Amino acid sequence: MFWIWFLLATSQCALLYILARRGESMPRRIQDEAEANRAVPEDKWPSVGLIVPVAGRDPRMEGALRSLLNQDYPSFVPVMVTAEESEPAAELVARLKQEFPALRHVVAGTATGCGQKNHNSLQGIAALGDEVDVYAFCDSTHMAEPDFLRHLVAPMARGEASFSTGYHVVEPRDNQRTTLGYAFCVMLMRYLQAMSAFTQLWGGAMAMTRTAYVKYAVAQLWVENVVDDCSLSALLQVRGAKVQLCPGALLHTDAISHSQPVWRAWMDRQVLFLKFCMPGQWKLLGLMCVMMALPMVCAGLALLGWLISVGSGAGVLLAVFWLAALVSALHLWRGLLSKPVPLLGWCLAFVDAVRLFTSVYWQSLKAWSIEWHGIRYEVGKGGVVLRSERS
Repeated sequence: MFWIWFLLATSQCALLYILARRGESMPRRIQDEAEANRAVPEDKWPSVGLIVPVAGRDPRMEGALRSLLNQDYPSFVPVMVTAEESEPAAELVARLKQEFPALRHVVAGTATGCGQKNHNSLQGIAALGDEVDVYAFCDSTHMAEPDFLRHLVAPMARGEASFSTGYHVVEPRDNQRTTLGYAFCVMLMRYLQAMSAFTQLWGGAMAMTRTAYVKYAVAQLWVENVVDDCSLSALLQVRGAKVQLCPGALLHTDAISHSQPVWRAWMDRQVLFLKFCMPGQWKLLGLMCVMMALPMVCAGLALLGWLISVGSGAGVLLAVFWLAALVSALHLWRGLLSKPVPLLGWCLAFVDAVRLFTSVYWQSLKAWSIEWHGIRYEVGKGGVVLRSERS
């Protein structure tokens, strides 16, 4: 058991150090990407349909949508899609349309055999047809820099790939452990995605050429699936199609007083969508869960045994070295945040993240349903929607 603990503890700290170095390289990669983008002539940028499914009444939504409408891009058509014509999100879109006449509002109606977001995206594509060369998709609650769309579409403009993806970064606006834990989880996923073996589409910021959309029968896939990005990523892996990560296509998410239920629901989706659509990666996620949780449990037991005079000195020594290495790695991660946070709070947030991750993964073992935006979906293999029920 000691050597299993030693191997897992070493692997955990090594992974955190490697990902921290990956994070440190991000600004340079974004700068290199921006320089390459500036070399593309204005008339070489393809026309883009920017499709944004919109739902709910998130207070961040209006600012986020405005940031997408104010993109510095030669030719793009913004399309915002709501399920209903009279919901709060539709009222916001109607108000923005008065200020941005080029904005199109599509009312998708209720989805019946797929996720509502998939249905909204498909209706947005149908409204554009062959009017544009590239379809880009974004979430509605993340702030975008003015050059976000250029970064996202650049692989198509340079002829390097037919599919591209960005990601987002959480900007914690308080030092609460839940807020910091959420920020850590998003950082972890962003840095993992920067490793080519784990690069896959993220539905909050992804793009594809209209030709690829037709070639890979994306509409036929989405029309029966619960999720857009994981389902398409699984298909592209099977077909051997390349997805190019664009580090500069980075959306910003403000988080303040982040609640535990919202964090858990978000993590449920990250784990379950992988289980439904990419079971191989879901199993790897299980190994990561063991790697993150077991060293912490073993160290706690070793220190407890030392306090009550039970256990070996080797176990206590390993626990001390592991704790020192872990805090050192987390200190590197803390330096990658946009503003400083207390080291103790950051470390405790990591503990909370591991505990929540373990709980969510354990419950995912038998789960074949998920709730998203007030709709519960029963899902079969491959992410196919078997039945949906609105609360």
